[in-house]
Amino acid sequence: MTAEWTLSRHVALDGAANVRDIGGYRIVGGPEVVRGRLYRGDSLSQLTSSDVERLDRLGLRTVIDFRTAGEVLLSGDDRLPFAVEYAHLPVSGGDLGVIHELIAGGDHERQRRELGGGRAAEFMVEMNRGFVADPRQREAFGAALRLLCSPGRLPLLYHCTGGKDRTGWMTAIVLTALGVPRELVLRDYLLSNDFHRMDYRKLRLDLVKAGIVADPELIRPILELSATYLGAAFEEADRRYGSFGRYLAYGLEVSEVMLTGLRRALLGDLVPPEPVPLAPGRHHLRRRGPRVRSLMYASRAKMTASAIIMPMSRSQFCDVWVHSGSTTVFGAVMRLRFTVLAPAARPQRDGEITASCLSPTLLASGTT
Repeated sequence: MTAEWTLSRHVALDGAANVRDIGGYRIVGGPEVVRGRLYRGDSLSQLTSSDVERLDRLGLRTVIDFRTAGEVLLSGDDRLPFAVEYAHLPVSGGDLGVIHELIAGGDHERQRRELGGGRAAEFMVEMNRGFVADPRQREAFGAALRLLCSPGRLPLLYHCTGGKDRTGWMTAIVLTALGVPRELVLRDYLLSNDFHRMDYRKLRLDLVKAGIVADPELIRPILELSATYLGAAFEEADRRYGSFGRYLAYGLEVSEVMLTGLRRALLGDLVPPEPVPLAPGRHHLRRRGPRVRSLMYASRAKMTASAIIMPMSRSQFCDVWVHSGSTTVFGAVMRLRFTVLAPAARPQRDGEITASCLSPTLLASGTT
């Protein structure tokens, strides 16, 4: 892939390395995905003032954050332009905290025993299968996709900490649903390796220098993406649902109407025949996209929304180390936070969702 091809999608920011436009890919037998409407990224907690202005010029309306509560606590809240709506849809991505403890413990022999011989890569394969197999993670990805399909949400940016694993699968879902060929989906997925290459190289060297790790190659499979990881998620979707279209319909609960709206928003009005057929038969789904609220003072109002919050899990350690600085969000930022109050197993159906709107005044004073 050429540097020009890569940089044409990259949104250059000082406080985030992996923010980019997913537009410009041509679907099978049809037009290109429109640029400037959907972005993927890594953590936005370290953005500078000029970075926030840069995002503001993109015209963002919505930001989806896949980080867990622990990751947000460690690295800080997103720094966003004024009036951008914020949806927190945590995806645990497996228990990377176990790997964190293994690395931090500095037991070199145990590290070789548990990460060597391809075992680190096997862990990542299972983590990606979990994006599809685990009900809670699948709920979050489904909620995010339904939010994308809701009118008035674009331009939208979704992100996790490193912008590679959870964000990578979300991008693969969207591009595949639009009809982008699998080879281009994989090409976009692997671009994260290019944008994080220097940071992760420095991280490995620092761990060796500190005596925490003796063999830095042991953690390479955790830091760097592989085509095998993405393939594992696609294989799990096919195995459980029979096809990717059925995964969209029954796994993520996206209807034909929702998908058509998304395709018109990202491909234009002249949309060719649907490239990813959904499951046949009647499959009535309820639209769960959150309604827009405009509140100038702190308030709490019950409303129907797609966002969910799951129990706190241990942080995505490798990605968080790269973005380990913690900042407090200051300045004029208005956000809508969607939170599930009920501890239901299927919170979007059984739970109660609360929207809290923080005014610029409260945010400037440090109130949360």
